Amino acid sequence: MKKSRKTKKTPFPVMENMTVKMIRDYLNRKKSIIIPIGVIEQHGYHLPLKTDTLLATHLGRMMGERTGILVAPTMYESFSGGGCPGTINISPATMSLVVSDRLISLASQGFRNFYLFICHAGSENFRALDNALKMLLRNNPLFENSMIALLPCLRLSPKGWDIMRRGDWHAALTETAMVMALEPDLVRMDEMELDAEPVRSMMIEHPDKYQHAEKVVDSPYVVPRMRQRPDVQVGVMGADVGKATPELGREINGEIVANASKIIADLESKADGIYKEVDFKPEPLIFD
Repeated sequence: MKKSRKTKKTPFPVMENMTVKMIRDYLNRKKSIIIPIGVIEQHGYHLPLKTDTLLATHLGRMMGERTGILVAPTMYESFSGGGCPGTINISPATMSLVVSDRLISLASQGFRNFYLFICHAGSENFRALDNALKMLLRNNPLFENSMIALLPCLRLSPKGWDIMRRGDWHAALTETAMVMALEPDLVRMDEMELDAEPVRSMMIEHPDKYQHAEKVVDSPYVVPRMRQRPDVQVGVMGADVGKATPELGREINGEIVANASKIIADLESKADGIYKEVDFKPEPLIFD
């Protein structure tokens, strides 16, 4: 009796699980790709170091399934700025070059529309990435007909963004709920702690207050050295972590995937590879 061959499940949209032939067949149909970007950094005592990368991977793949667009391997390398054990920092300049090289490699194969799904967007990180992508489009002819879009994770959830704007910045209620909904076994609420005052309130007031500035001479002409404050031991920027639930996480995750997919579908329908002039507002002068 002849045995029936078991049909293998297609690995699409997960690029790293696909073969050369599968990618070539995909490129014959579409030229678009989603690139999830995370980081390995401190997320308190209750969340894993890979929190941002975990969110980027899970949500990015959900977006790929919904839109029918290929999802690249998640990028782990970014600049955190944190200094607690386990955090891996690469400089913002290096991070932006790694992203640029990824895009160059993909563009040389025929990809044209790039959706960067940003699940870690520290201030230094985002500024460096924004500048690098503008230089890439300006100077590299490979991207003459390409489109690069930045999709910041939490800005895609009205619920999540509203909570964050009220002082829930990092490793707090929002991110905890999101991880609970995706990989609950990695959340250790029994070990959750907050930093002591006054640094706890300072970080809730503004997420960049996890760091402090030092100068050899206190002069406006001297460049400051920026480092994480020595009294930051946990790194949770928010006071309502205990209110996190999987239900809240599913709501936020669902909004992100739905809104990102809607934006991508709209951009896909309009992207014709032709650049047109748009309104330009210069940034304030550096030495003003």
